[in-house]
Amino acid sequence: MNAMAWLCAMGAILLWASFATLVSFAPNVPPFLLTGLALCAGSLTCLHRVRQWRVPPRTLAFGVTCLFSYNAGLVLAFRLAPIVEANLINYLWPLILVLLGTTVWHGVDCIAKLLGALLGFGGCILAITSGSGAVAFSGDYAVGYAMALLAALIWAVYSLGPRWLPPFSSWAVGGFCLGAGLLAIASHLVFEDTVALSGVETGWILAIGLGPLGIAFVLWDRAMRSANAAQVGILGYCTPVLSMICLALAAQVTERNWSMVFLACALIMAGVGVATVGPDVWRRMSGVRMRSE
Repeated sequence: MNAMAWLCAMGAILLWASFATLVSFAPNVPPFLLTGLALCAGSLTCLHRVRQWRVPPRTLAFGVTCLFSYNAGLVLAFRLAPIVEANLINYLWPLILVLLGTTVWHGVDCIAKLLGALLGFGGCILAITSGSGAVAFSGDYAVGYAMALLAALIWAVYSLGPRWLPPFSSWAVGGFCLGAGLLAIASHLVFEDTVALSGVETGWILAIGLGPLGIAFVLWDRAMRSANAAQVGILGYCTPVLSMICLALAAQVTERNWSMVFLACALIMAGVGVATVGPDVWRRMSGVRMRSE
């Protein structure tokens, strides 16, 4: 994977890591309204390339539907199930991305990517539960869990979209954001009570839109176009760890087992390393063994 792809992927992940912190500063804004306005604001990051928003109807429908469904699915999951469990299920998306993005289903390539994904998911569990292991799935929240799983699947499919659809510009993400934002605002008008926003809340929504729901989507799209999907997917497990660090720096969490956070980072980086260099190392080792025999 080239350096630019790594930078784009990490840029997107860093912006997503700030999402929970930014949302915490606007606690009274209804979720669908916040999502809708932020996505519309996110489209502004691509406005200077508005001509490149022109894509075939199928591509536009794919992008708008995925962005709206992913965010709506998460909103419903967090409403209908405990956040820790729902968040863990949502972070199955890198593993799903690895499975969907792996074209070789035999040999060391497949083994390395799956092992790397499992190491990353282990780090994700440690980061979200802070090593407490306090995860208790209950049948009472089955609908919420299903929505979280649906969101994970949608994001993995969306991430691979540029490989399956006719060629389109990364700047077309602006049109996807605008369409998804309008759908979210319509959902707000149907399902939520309208509220008056303060100037401070509007500022935080703008920050969310320009960063995690704007520039981040463009960077992620570019990373997925030029990088190995499996490796980028495992790198996505850095998001919950960095999110916890951002919340701590913003004094939004006061108690955190930092040794578990560092261990989570180590597992995630090990997962990325195994998926990236594992196949080459194992091939060399196999070659050495064959020569020695």
